[in-house]
Amino acid sequence: MFGIGFEKLLVLAILALVLIGPDKLPQFAVDAAKFLQKVRGYSREAMTELKGSLGPEFANLEIQDLNPKTFLANHLDDIVKDTDSIAKSTAADLAKIKEQTKIDPDLL
Repeated sequence: MFGIGFEKLLVLAILALVLIGPDKLPQFAVDAAKFLQKVRGYSREAMTELKGSLGPEFANLEIQDLNPKTFLANHLDDIVKDTDSIAKSTAADLAKIKEQTKIDPDLL
């Protein structure tokens, strides 16, 4: 969870208990949860607006797809697949040409 271990989470909880106080901590937790809900709602709205602005070809767009590493990996996979299919068709064409250009042993 965000790279935070159990020990660090426990220290943060104790620190919050000391700084905020035991009487205000439950209300603070409720306010923090409401804030996170608002942030999630804003991010959902922003993603919906982005998908709508980009058009129907980006209907399956996910936020992870916007990461440059993921973007490059996806496109490099497409390039490798295209290159592989071109290489296979070229090999088939070369095999066909090789078969057609066999020299008749009787001519030697």
